[in-house]
Amino acid sequence: MGSSRRALLIMIAASAGVALSGCGFSPMYGESGVSAALSDIRVETGREQVDFHLQEALLDRMGARHASGPYILRTESDTTRSPLGVGADAAISRYAIGLTVDYGLFRDGDVDPVVSGTVRSEASYNVPLSVYASVSAERDATERAAQLAAERIASQLVRALQDANTQ
Repeated sequence: MGSSRRALLIMIAASAGVALSGCGFSPMYGESGVSAALSDIRVETGREQVDFHLQEALLDRMGARHASGPYILRTESDTTRSPLGVGADAAISRYAIGLTVDYGLFRDGDVDPVVSGTVRSEASYNVPLSVYASVSAERDATERAAQLAAERIASQLVRALQDANTQ
């Protein structure tokens, strides 16, 4: 009973693979995937701490630490800090860091972007009693928001490059 079920699953997986290869399916990730093209995109961000975290996260996510290709990804970010939780003593106990990133992918020498968009991310943190711990918690939340924004930007770029390659 178990071996016939296993054989059925293998046949279903094999037929799905054949069907997807016939429709022009190609993986987004991997050596031959579209995301490999991200490693040749240079990244330029602003000068704030959140921009540094965003640039580091983009370089890591895209594998573009040594990029030298004809494209530049430029970003502009805006950060907000909103109170979320108020304790019984009327003191704010939790904050949310909101990050909005406008981005554009430019070809060298072009004024108009090839791809542009906006992503939003948010990360929250508790406010500890220690001032140092509070600053550290806020910095950690800012870094997490930047990492999430970088992941969303990279995904949108991969989709845009995939669409451009199929046209």
